Amino acid sequence: MSSNIRERIDELETLVLDKPHTIDSLSGVPFVVFPYDPEKELSVEDDIDDFIDKLEFNDLSVARIDLRDLVFSILDDQNLLESVIETEKEDPGEVRAGLNSTFFEEFHGNRGTLMEELITRAEKHDVVVIHRCGILYPFSSISVILGQLENVIETPLIVFYPAVKHGKDLRFLNETDGTYYRAKVI
Repeated sequence: MSSNIRERIDELETLVLDKPHTIDSLSGVPFVVFPYDPEKELSVEDDIDDFIDKLEFNDLSVARIDLRDLVFSILDDQNLLESVIETEKEDPGEVRAGLNSTFFEEFHGNRGTLMEELITRAEKHDVVVIHRCGILYPFSSISVILGQLENVIETPLIVFYPAVKHGKDLRFLNETDGTYYRAKVI
């Protein structure tokens, strides 16, 4: 692990273990985004494991959410996985629109399948850790998720995101992901 990532993980650990009440002190939302170079995806997975182990060692209940597995699981449960894969090959734009409506749009008072699942998994935990977020690209972004979870989840939510910070933006695959200005970025 590079010293920069190690220093930032240490800062994150201190924040969550020693000062969790300060996460939302300025922004009003308990969200932290931990961007890292997408090329370091595999090595950061080990760091995430160590981070969660340390939280659990300190008696915190952690909801670990692998976003990639969750998206595939939802698509599989809805018998959409194979058709999404085929449609993506032929018309990626159609997949984006369809996934946005499936995962994020409200139906009958619900928030969308993905959002409801994130909320359910976060319940009754001290900390929520979301990782493997690259699956969102290009049909959505982490800023969309955080915006929809605002005022819904009060638990500290840590998002490990394969993106490079560029000014106030997070860039995934050299695309602007948008700015969720309320999350603390470490």
